[in-house]
Amino acid sequence: MSDRFLLLDDRFVAETENLKLELGRPKKSPRNPLFSEEFFADPPKRWEARYDNLYPNVIYDAEAGLFKLWYNAFIRDADTPLDERPHRPYDVEEGRVDGLLYAVSHDGLSWTKPNLGLVPFEGSTDNNIVISSDTRGIHGVGVLEDPADPLPARRYKAFFRSIPGRRMAVAFSSDGLHWGEAVLWPEHNAVGDTHNNAIWSPDLGRYVGITRGWVGSADEHVRMVLRTESEDFVHWSDPVNVFQGKDTHDQIYSMPVFRVGGSYLGLPAIFHKGDQDAADWDTVDTELAWSPDTVSWHRLNPGEPLIPRGEGSYPDGAYDCGCIYAAAALLVGDTHYLYYGGSNGLHNGWREGSFDLATLPRDRFAGYAAGRDPGRLTTAPLALGEGGVAVNVAISEGGSLRAGILGEAGRFLEGFGLEACDPITEGGLDAAVSWQGRPGALGGRSVQLVFSFQGATLFALAGR
Repeated sequence: MSDRFLLLDDRFVAETENLKLELGRPKKSPRNPLFSEEFFADPPKRWEARYDNLYPNVIYDAEAGLFKLWYNAFIRDADTPLDERPHRPYDVEEGRVDGLLYAVSHDGLSWTKPNLGLVPFEGSTDNNIVISSDTRGIHGVGVLEDPADPLPARRYKAFFRSIPGRRMAVAFSSDGLHWGEAVLWPEHNAVGDTHNNAIWSPDLGRYVGITRGWVGSADEHVRMVLRTESEDFVHWSDPVNVFQGKDTHDQIYSMPVFRVGGSYLGLPAIFHKGDQDAADWDTVDTELAWSPDTVSWHRLNPGEPLIPRGEGSYPDGAYDCGCIYAAAALLVGDTHYLYYGGSNGLHNGWREGSFDLATLPRDRFAGYAAGRDPGRLTTAPLALGEGGVAVNVAISEGGSLRAGILGEAGRFLEGFGLEACDPITEGGLDAAVSWQGRPGALGGRSVQLVFSFQGATLFALAGR
C-alpha cells in the first residue's frame, strides 16, 4: 500500500462533518486545440480523414525529455468539404479504414507528426501511421509502455480489437513504432469497439485490461465496462462487467484507467444517447471514477464532468463542445496532464476532431471542501511511515487547517491535539503538519488523524 492517500477514496476516510466532496478543476490549455485533423490542410494529410474519438495514449519519456502520443483515426472516411457539412446529412462512409498514428512533443504543447516511412498510404509511406487496418485490422488501440518486461521486443504493448479476426488482440513492439503481427486472444473475446486500454497492476502482479461489452435488448442496449486480466499479456481472463451507466442516456463509452498512490482512477466517457429531447443528446462528457482494486468502481458526482465541454454547438461552437474522450492522466513533475480528444459536434454527426490538454495540480482530482463554517474529517487508520505527515490542501484567503493525532479511546495524543497544531494558512501540494514546531514523527505506526479546516479543500495526505 502506498503512503500517498487520495481522500476521494473512501477507504481512507472514517467520518466527515460539514464537508462536501468536490471535483478538482482542471484548466484547459490556452493553446487548445494543440492540433486538429489535417485532411483539408495545406498541404493535406489525407490519412487524417476523421479522428476516431482520438482515443489518445500518451507517455512521457523522461530520459529523452519527450512526450509520445499514439492516437486513433479513420485514415479513410467521408471527404465532404467543411463548408458543405452543415448542409448535408451525416452518413458513415462505407469502407472506413482505421489507423494508429504517432506524434511527439518536447514541451507537451507543440506537437510534430513525423514522417515515419513505415506504412503505405495512397502509394507513399511519407506519413505518421504506425499500424493500418488495411494490413492488420485494428480498432480502438490502447498503448502501454512496460519497461519492466525483461524482453526488449515487448517493451511496448498494444491492446485492441482485431477487425479481420473479429476478436480482441494484442501486439508488441520494441520502440512503439515497429509492431509485430496481431496476436488474437486464444480463449475469450469482447465487443471491444471503444478505447481499449491496459495497465500493469503492482497490487495484483498482473495486467488489467479495460474494454467494452453490451447489455440489454437490441433496441435498447447499453454499453458497459468490461474488465479482464492476464499474467503474460496474451492469455486473458473472460471479460466481466464491472461498471455501467444508469440507463440508455447515461452510458459509459470508454474508460482509460491509471494508478495514483494507493487508488485506481478512471475517466469514464459518458455517452448521452437515449433521450433525443435532452439538451445534451448525442454528446460525450468525461467524468471521474475510483476503485480500490480495478474491480469495484465508484463514480464521483455523477452528472458532473471533470473536464467540461466547451460552449455552443456544431458548426460554430467551441472545439470541444460536442464530445470529450480523455487519455489516462500523465504526471510530469507536480502536474497531471489530462490530454483528450475533443470534437465540435455530435457523436453521430459531422464534427471536426482535435487533440487537447487540461492540467491539474498533483493529486487534486477531488477533495473535501469546507466553506466559512469549519468542517471536520477523520481518517481511517493509516500507515504514514516513519516521519511526519504532509497534506495537499488549497486554502482561500482567511482559511486555515489544523490536525490532531488520535490515540487510544479516541483521545488525542498528548501534545498532538488540534489546539497544539500550528495552523496551516497557505495551501500547498506537500504542506507539512507540525505541532508547536514538531513534525509529529509517527514511527511507522498506523494512526488516525483528525483535520479541522475552513475556507479550504483537503485533497490528499502523505508521509514525510
